[in-house]
Amino acid sequence: MVRLVESWVRLLGRAHRPRAAAVVAACMADEQSPPERVVVVTDEMAYGPHAVARREGQKVLFVRGAAPYEEVEVVVREERERFAFADLVRVLRPSPSRRPAPCPYLPRCGGCPWQHLDYPAQLDAKRQIVAEQLRRIGGLSVAVAAPLPSPHQLGYRRRIKLRVAAGTVGFHAAASHDLVSVAHCLLAEPEVDAALPALDLLVAALASLVRRLEIVGGAPGGRVVVAGEIEGALATGDAARAAAWLAAHDAIAGLALRGRGWARTWGEVGVGVAADDGAPLLVRAPGFTQVNAAVNRLLVDAVVQLAGPRPGLRVLDLYAGAGNLSLPMRRHGAHVTAVEQDRAAAHDARANAAAESGPPLRVLADRSEIALRRLVAAGERFDVVVLDPPRGGAAACVPALLALRAPKLVYVSCDPATLARDLRALTGAYRVDIVQPLDMFPHTYHVETVVGATLSCDAEPPDVSSQRRFDSASAPRRRRTS
Repeated sequence: MVRLVESWVRLLGRAHRPRAAAVVAACMADEQSPPERVVVVTDEMAYGPHAVARREGQKVLFVRGAAPYEEVEVVVREERERFAFADLVRVLRPSPSRRPAPCPYLPRCGGCPWQHLDYPAQLDAKRQIVAEQLRRIGGLSVAVAAPLPSPHQLGYRRRIKLRVAAGTVGFHAAASHDLVSVAHCLLAEPEVDAALPALDLLVAALASLVRRLEIVGGAPGGRVVVAGEIEGALATGDAARAAAWLAAHDAIAGLALRGRGWARTWGEVGVGVAADDGAPLLVRAPGFTQVNAAVNRLLVDAVVQLAGPRPGLRVLDLYAGAGNLSLPMRRHGAHVTAVEQDRAAAHDARANAAAESGPPLRVLADRSEIALRRLVAAGERFDVVVLDPPRGGAAACVPALLALRAPKLVYVSCDPATLARDLRALTGAYRVDIVQPLDMFPHTYHVETVVGATLSCDAEPPDVSSQRRFDSASAPRRRRTS
């Protein structure tokens, strides 16, 4: 900062040097002054890695590493106009919910920042977060059920995504783009965790520049699949190097690499997903699957109960993926139209449907808002609409949903803020009946939520302005994992 101001002084010339010198002195004093330390008492957890506190009863502080309802000394890291970010220095009076974090990479690793909270406190905080987002953003004062807990708080992730920089494989450090190299991950399923050391060998073996890697469990024989993103083209000779790397690792069933405009696979890249008691669905990596297999079963059960699929019921499943929700509803006899923009996932959905008997499953490989608009224009009707959008939500679909006027909506969300935004836009036509969070992501602030809503008797068709907003809305990118 000082060097920048000094350069500015030289450009201004002699006439302005006295004033500029004062600016330089002020900048030097600011750089040399130590960060401010304050003592605060925290309140609830925020939707993020922070507990909320107030400095001198006024400005909000978001304190990383703090637990709810404890007295802490913090250092202010970043000031904003109405709030500030702070880091924990020491705990003066600990919260009853505080516990030692089990992960040895904390607090430096930023992957799962709620490990210092006991599990009941995590569940309670997630219920409060969903309720607060619905109230503040959605204008909805509705009852929020207690989150359905994860049967496993450690060893639950069947997929983990890592970054690669300068040959290092790891997770982002807290509040930083630096990487923390890890040899193990307590949240990963055992087979996924065991494959971590092989990633370093893959990066070292390839001449291509690897940017991201993902390990996905569920391959046949208890094995895993590795997927990676490459910057640029695949380097000459890397196809043979990838094959040799895969041959040297029996616990890895397949490797999928892709870059802009290309994709290659070695071995078998399909993984199985047990959505319900039926046959597992086959999804080819890096296609999207939920990270927590046990909670995914709870999620599917909740959606099926709210949708009420039965023979002849017409169901529209938006953002359908490879059929995680479509196939279980079809197995109850429902006539399902599934919409998925990722063509590989749409192909997998068709293949999964073809592998078993049941009513026809119509799969539309298109963006959900475009397919929905065409269905409305064609006069098609549905009894239930199920939607499971990415973190960006389903704002682009809202006007067409209002035009479709399905009697029942089941909205699955992994972001309570965008959920609240979309429900607010639907409020005039739909009444929220149930809000059920599920803890898909223990030890993080992320939360899955299923909302059931019914068409109000006095709902009016959308006006012209709604259609115009729909035409200008952009589609969110498909989420991967948290």
